[in-house]
Amino acid sequence: MDVYHGTVKDMKTVELRNCGAKEFIERLQGRKVICFGAGSMLIEADYEVLKIDHLEEHIAFFIDNDTNKHGLKYKYRGYEYDIKSVDALNGIDVKDYVLLITCAVYVEIYKQLRDIPAAGGLECYMYNVVCSYPELDVNQFFTKEIEKHPYKDWKAVLKSLNLKDKHKGERCFVIGNGPSLTVKDLDLLKDEVTFAVNRIFKLFDETVWRPTYYFCIDYLLYGLDYKEINNVEAKLRFIPIQRALAAGAVFDEITYYNREINCVTIKEGEIVRGKEFEFSDDFEKVAYGGQTVLYDTLQIAAYMGFSEIYLIGVDCDFKQEVLEDGTVIENNSKKEHFNEKYDEGFDKAVAVVAPVYALIAAFQKAKEKCEEKGIVIKNATRGGKLEVFERVSLEDVLADEMKENM
Repeated sequence: MDVYHGTVKDMKTVELRNCGAKEFIERLQGRKVICFGAGSMLIEADYEVLKIDHLEEHIAFFIDNDTNKHGLKYKYRGYEYDIKSVDALNGIDVKDYVLLITCAVYVEIYKQLRDIPAAGGLECYMYNVVCSYPELDVNQFFTKEIEKHPYKDWKAVLKSLNLKDKHKGERCFVIGNGPSLTVKDLDLLKDEVTFAVNRIFKLFDETVWRPTYYFCIDYLLYGLDYKEINNVEAKLRFIPIQRALAAGAVFDEITYYNREINCVTIKEGEIVRGKEFEFSDDFEKVAYGGQTVLYDTLQIAAYMGFSEIYLIGVDCDFKQEVLEDGTVIENNSKKEHFNEKYDEGFDKAVAVVAPVYALIAAFQKAKEKCEEKGIVIKNATRGGKLEVFERVSLEDVLADEMKENM
């Protein structure tokens, strides 16, 4: 028996590579793809139109650390694939395969692969990096940043904030980036506790208002805007750790949290997309995806103990909408964001193909779970198509508060 006497760093390990989605398929040249992670990423990525075209034709099988999935089938784009244990890597010829990490815990998986001698020399790619950040130097990021950065402490940092019931019995406002949102609205909220998201900072030069808490979960936006996000004037700026790792941008200024994508379940021995969303009771442990960053904010707002949550600028109205059967339809919406500055910095305006039916389902779940906790969510958005929550006027809400304080 051959015994390895060196250190893990001395071993020939996986070769981290990167490229764009189209080039990834071109690089295969007859090799098959082993996907590490039989979870929701591929299904969800297609859902968000972050895809590698024709990937399904090249997948050999999946591997996963979850023993409950071993022996099951992963159903994807009309194909079914075996789900095996990581031990399956021991029986392959690395010249015949490429490894694609299809789950978000990149660092943990990369470290795990370094301990598997059979994976030495195996070409390794990260799905979300290939789709969203083709220019990222993955080798530099992993070898120079993650090994030195206090990445492993993000859980302790989150816990130290004591977020549970931090605002018990208070009210807050969750601000979307919809076309109905105005600078005047923000001015009215300057003394309120607010959650704001994504490119809200594009309005900062027009108002003295600043958010209390800020969130961004979008791969593209975080990759483009992380410098601006690091400087957003807010008490806390929240980013899913998975998004930061995919973008190769981990910073001390940001509060990271664990985010898991919903709607993938085991059914009759297959990993398939379900229809049920989850709503976290412990934000420090996990937040669940709900097709919108606002779903994350509602989970932390509930965790922080707010008793009243008001939505504003949440129009839920998009130019393009994908139906449950996958059909894409055109709507009459003229614009999707508060003004033209939202798309600054993009080569072209970001085309949002929104699964509105899933957004509605997520908001319905949020309403249901919050009502169980005695939390009321109301919609102060002017117009729009979100009818899940009771409609109220922002001015009336603020006027009632002023009367109570007189």
